[in-house]
Amino acid sequence: MKIEDNSRQVPSIEKYTADKKYCDLLYGVLQEMSYSETIGGVTTRYVNKSDFSYESLGGRIGLKRVATSNKFKNLIKLGLISEIPSEKRYRLDYLDKSVASLIPYETLRKLNNSLNHNAISLFVYLLKRYIANNEQEYVVTMAQMKNFIGIATTTTSNNEVIIDILEVLKLLGLVDYEYRQVEKDKTNLFITKVSNKVGG
Repeated sequence: MKIEDNSRQVPSIEKYTADKKYCDLLYGVLQEMSYSETIGGVTTRYVNKSDFSYESLGGRIGLKRVATSNKFKNLIKLGLISEIPSEKRYRLDYLDKSVASLIPYETLRKLNNSLNHNAISLFVYLLKRYIANNEQEYVVTMAQMKNFIGIATTTTSNNEVIIDILEVLKLLGLVDYEYRQVEKDKTNLFITKVSNKVGG
């Protein structure tokens, strides 16, 4: 799978995605807004404090100012962003490829604008597994997906959350899947294709 030049990193391990403090949508919006600087051969992404307010960020992710402020501070606590007071900006801390996946800017922007909390994390989970499986189909369970995004695995109503996200990802051309009966009373969910570009 080709990595686009303007790709942005998104956490792809449960340490972040299953943590109730993590807001994938807020982090995705910050990645979308960020700009890069290369100093001494090291490229880092930043967001200027003057480029946003908690109210404007909240408007993008559907939260009130106070809730957005708390989610933002949680990203700092999780080590995903760091404040640089002397420069009046925030640094989006580099994540090793073992804990993050790269998503093209256009794809991330469309996900940010059209999806809800947990959708980006689920997409990254499916993408990472697809790449790890040499871009071949694989079986995934509801419990695995619910666990990855940090929602109760024993609550069957949470299956609807997963199904709704999968259906939207399919409509966007990012994920293709099918249910197959493998035994008389058993059906598996096969992820048949994952693309890092909207429209597949």
